[in-house]
Amino acid sequence: MDSVSLLITVAIVAWVAQIGMSFFQIRAFNRMIHSMSHKGKVKIGRTKSRWKARTILVLVEADDGIIIDAKVLNGVTVFARPKTVPELIGHSYPFNNKTLSGLNKGMVEALEVAFQTEQ
Repeated sequence: MDSVSLLITVAIVAWVAQIGMSFFQIRAFNRMIHSMSHKGKVKIGRTKSRWKARTILVLVEADDGIIIDAKVLNGVTVFARPKTVPELIGHSYPFNNKTLSGLNKGMVEALEVAFQTEQ
């Protein structure tokens, strides 16, 4: 096998592996959404950047507007997994500056998007 064939084979194997790992990441995200939807109203926000690490924020809002669960999926690889955001749990929208100061820029942007479609 010459070097070109080897390079093409490695590229195809890496591509198939990436598709497989993406499947598992999407499946974990969908399971998280499904389990959170039983708790209350789900709101999802996502950063808009195409070139930086994406941040997806999932919030569960009770009937009284209090956030009862919050998870974030942040990263550029398929290895990113949802993590709980305790800084938001127990608070309601609009959030005060003290609450927002504990979050990174991507999470604040995703939080704004989650509440942007409010009617």
